Amino acid sequence: MPRLLFLLLTPMIAGLAQTVPFSTVEIAKKAGPAVVLIKGTGDGRDTVGSGFIVSPDGKIATSLHVIQGLKSAGVQLANGDVFDSLLVLGFDERRDLAVVQVPAFDLPIVELGNSNEVQPGESVVLIGSPRALKGSVSTGVVSGIRDLPEGFKIIQTDAAANPGSSGGPLLNSQGQVVGVLGFKLKGSENLNFAVPVNYLRGMLNALGSGMTLHEMNAKLGKAPDVFATSHPPPPARWKSLASGTTKLLRFDSDYIYVETLLPEELRRRGDFVISELRKQGDKHVGTNRSRLTCSYVNWLNEEVFNQCTEESPVEFTSVTSSRIEGRFMYYPEGTKVDCKRCTHSKKPIWRSFVWIPE
Repeated sequence: MPRLLFLLLTPMIAGLAQTVPFSTVEIAKKAGPAVVLIKGTGDGRDTVGSGFIVSPDGKIATSLHVIQGLKSAGVQLANGDVFDSLLVLGFDERRDLAVVQVPAFDLPIVELGNSNEVQPGESVVLIGSPRALKGSVSTGVVSGIRDLPEGFKIIQTDAAANPGSSGGPLLNSQGQVVGVLGFKLKGSENLNFAVPVNYLRGMLNALGSGMTLHEMNAKLGKAPDVFATSHPPPPARWKSLASGTTKLLRFDSDYIYVETLLPEELRRRGDFVISELRKQGDKHVGTNRSRLTCSYVNWLNEEVFNQCTEESPVEFTSVTSSRIEGRFMYYPEGTKVDCKRCTHSKKPIWRSFVWIPE
């Protein structure tokens, strides 16, 4: 190869070599020695979590919830060395991040990547201590980058994680940390989330001199959240302007649960009228469920009681702290009920309603 062409191609070849992805084995060998096990006790419970070393003098990154509420905690390195105490150098309550320090020297560290470059679909590796099993490795892909209403982004991944994995590093194909494993949705499989490492990078530039776990716990929840909404909670008791009945409401995120307050006599018989609605766009849509007692006379001229159950749709078209408007399915006037068969002589129709705080 002519010398000039060789000189021109050499930088290109070197650049390609730097971007060749590592195998999972290579990533585990590169980052594994810097992944630690964190154990602690507090409030009658034992906690197990993970972390990773970010500086040779013993600075370790983890999730805040791993150490939150603990009275004592220690760290075990991948090589088996144990440190019985730690200091908290900084924490980010909003993003569930913490940096702690153990008295150490010349420790192996992980390389921090740039989480802004993470793309859905790229391969990732998670190293942690699920169930206190140190150095456990799982693989997956980035499932998405999500924006949380709390004001930060998270990385969704299908890399397997279990209790004890929290605080462990999420690594890209170069063995660089791109996220700190944060939480998993309850009742779900393969839905794990990591806090982008760039938030941690910012923390590392503004660490304090150190505080005890007791001092950290005393500070948690004390700083005012200037971005939090300060709307008063909606009323729990409402009255229908159409029927005069009282409605007991419970608001839970996107859900609204409603119970119509029936007379004590009916409630003793097991009668109820309840609704569950979920926010869909600009309105709440759900199902109204009822069980009501009626009676009929049989061929022996005896009164027989029967409980009829029914489900029907219900909608809230407008919900404010002072007024709820919507519609539900209602049997029109003159409808006859067959108590024995729990049927009606007419079909239900939509009827609008308005509720106001009681």
